[in-house]
Amino acid sequence: MQGRAMSGPTNAFSRINGFVDRAIGADGLSHALRDKLLGQQLASVALMVPSLMAASLIVSAVFMVVTWGQPIFGPLAALLSIINAIHLYASIQASRGRPQKRDSRRAVRKVLGLALTVGVLWGAVLSMLPVEQDAAIRTVALLGAGGLLCISLIALINYPQALAAFTIPIVIGSARGLTGLGQSGDLLVQATLIAGFTFILVTVVFNHASGFVALRASEMLVEEKRQIIGLLLREFEQTASDWVWGVDTSGVVNRLSGGFTKATGASEADMLGVDLLAFLKDITAPGDAMIRQIERAMASGETFQDVEIEIMGTGRECWWRLTGKPAYDEAGKYLGYLGTGSDISERKISERRITLLAHHDSLTGLLNRTRFTEQLSLNVSRLERYGTPFAVMYLDLDQFKGVNDTKGHMAGDRLLAEVAARMQSALRDIDLAARFGGDEFAILLPETGDKGAVDALAARLVAMMREPFVVDGDMFLIGASIGIAMAPSDGARPDHLLRNADLALYRAKSDGRSTYRFFENQMDSEVREKRMIEAELRGAIARGELVLHYQPLVNADDGQPTGFEALVRWNHPTRGLVPPADFIAIAEQSDLIVDIGDWTINQACLAASSWPDHLTVAVNLSARHFRRSDIGGVVETALRRSGLAPERLEIEITEGLLIENPEEVIEKLGEIRALGVTIAMDDFGTGYSSLSYLLKFPFDKIKIDRSFVVASTNDPIARDILRAIATMAKTLKLRITAEGVETAEQAAFLSEIACHQLQGFYFARPLSQADLPAYLLASIPAEAHEERFPQALAS
Repeated sequence: MQGRAMSGPTNAFSRINGFVDRAIGADGLSHALRDKLLGQQLASVALMVPSLMAASLIVSAVFMVVTWGQPIFGPLAALLSIINAIHLYASIQASRGRPQKRDSRRAVRKVLGLALTVGVLWGAVLSMLPVEQDAAIRTVALLGAGGLLCISLIALINYPQALAAFTIPIVIGSARGLTGLGQSGDLLVQATLIAGFTFILVTVVFNHASGFVALRASEMLVEEKRQIIGLLLREFEQTASDWVWGVDTSGVVNRLSGGFTKATGASEADMLGVDLLAFLKDITAPGDAMIRQIERAMASGETFQDVEIEIMGTGRECWWRLTGKPAYDEAGKYLGYLGTGSDISERKISERRITLLAHHDSLTGLLNRTRFTEQLSLNVSRLERYGTPFAVMYLDLDQFKGVNDTKGHMAGDRLLAEVAARMQSALRDIDLAARFGGDEFAILLPETGDKGAVDALAARLVAMMREPFVVDGDMFLIGASIGIAMAPSDGARPDHLLRNADLALYRAKSDGRSTYRFFENQMDSEVREKRMIEAELRGAIARGELVLHYQPLVNADDGQPTGFEALVRWNHPTRGLVPPADFIAIAEQSDLIVDIGDWTINQACLAASSWPDHLTVAVNLSARHFRRSDIGGVVETALRRSGLAPERLEIEITEGLLIENPEEVIEKLGEIRALGVTIAMDDFGTGYSSLSYLLKFPFDKIKIDRSFVVASTNDPIARDILRAIATMAKTLKLRITAEGVETAEQAAFLSEIACHQLQGFYFARPLSQADLPAYLLASIPAEAHEERFPQALAS
């Protein structure tokens, strides 16, 4: 019960205190600032306690004089004695100074308690005065009450809670005393005056207190920031890489923080009295432009900022950054210079490393493409201005991909570093080599107009790249193809020269690799021709210009057709019938081969679905088409749409497809095989590991390359190879097709060694769809026509 009784006044005080804080704007302050403000409010009250005591003594003396000899004199004297005793106690407490932070809450309770006690006692005194009996007493009472309110307003205005505790009882006591006047008119007038005075008092108090809070809070924030800045400045002065310095009007050092000592080893005592500019000139390069800039700024009284100077003679790369500004006193008198210094050596070294990385290839240390292009542009500008010739080489490694595939990319990276080192050893100091990415390199040969010298360098580089490379104990045999463009004969713009060197590189690769070629004008014409063909080829399918021709596959025993191989042709509106050799390679390079390959599979299946049931159709797949297309889905869709039986479709691939990512290729072949489609290896015998691939994947059929068939006419070794292939195929239960048969002797020999199918001009050239019925009718015995080819007879 007692606890609840005590909590009631405490909660009421908290609510009142919160209301006053909101009214004067103190509720938004942080706890730390609120505590500081409270301390200042209490100090303001303590400062004015003697004034309140003086006013209390004066009013007490007047009240005792006017009530002398009256019955009220004794009790009144007792109350006034208590009031003045409390004022004396408060004055003694105030003289002891501001309370500590931990005692501020107790001090608040004491101040408010004393203010309320004194206010209540004065209210009692005012209510006891016999104002209705004597006009002099009434006047003194009114003056006394007003005086106490005015003095309390001045003394307690910075702490509204204490002012309220002191004045509210006085106002109530004054109002109660007035009720004894007995004259309603006077009562109304006095009550109105008291109410008006109280309203003005409250308004003035809150306005003044709000201003006081705002001013003190602002001052405390400024002081807090000043302390923080001072702390940061002291911390800054103690850091190892930054320091504060100052010089007087003659440029002599008069201030230096400890950071300078940590950065340089020189103490502040060693530097005081030293001429700053003379010192800086001693530790920098003679005639340093940055020192002259500082000297000019200080001579003209200007600020200099972030001036970077290199310090010499330290045994390491050392850089300082200096900032300074003139200093003046409050009267505007020049005092010298103040500034900061920083050791920025690590940043400068890091910037140089970043620049190196930005301009050089991180793996080989050669220039990168961006920096090489910049240097190429500089040589073009020199050519335009002075006529200085130069040459550009494009270099691409041969067989490098096999290194990555067999030994991994880390071994490949180390090999590239070795290639770069070997390349650099063949160049002059003024020559520039760059790595463009992957295994592509470029070389810039400034001031080189002698084609013979460039020819000799290219031959030397090709020979050097053919020499074995030994990396981590492994030996690698690669090569390099080089394309060369000479300026100005092969171009006078950076992009033209790079393009022409690239065209020459393309020719070098086409001519067998591990060689070099100079740019020739017809190369550009060939490229333009290929681009024109590519552009026209893009719409060929949509325009219906692609057609299929079919070359017969015949039985080796009786020469009867057993199927056809579908061969794509381009029926160009102006060029006529374009053979595959003129556009398939272009389609491969531009990825048009995917669309063409998918179209070929679909059209071949549709065409074969109308043939006699015993005839098959074979489609040869490009390696790029196979990798980039969803070949299993394409074949499945083509079979479903055409209704062709899966066993009547043959898919031919070359062993070159199996060299890269064989697991992925074999997985795709498995999807096709699962559909029931026959898989054949085309151009068998021309690779270097055909037998191993026969073991990796169970092919249904192999096609012997035409080169062996042609050679079998006069070459007994070729005939022995063909016999060995036939024996192997019989053992592995593989069917054999021989392509390129052009003579009766070749056909007879291949039939003799047990080949199953033959294909070649000896039997028929590729036929159009319209020519197929006539060929079938002519090739099949008459008695079998009606039974086996009803559709052909009907057409």
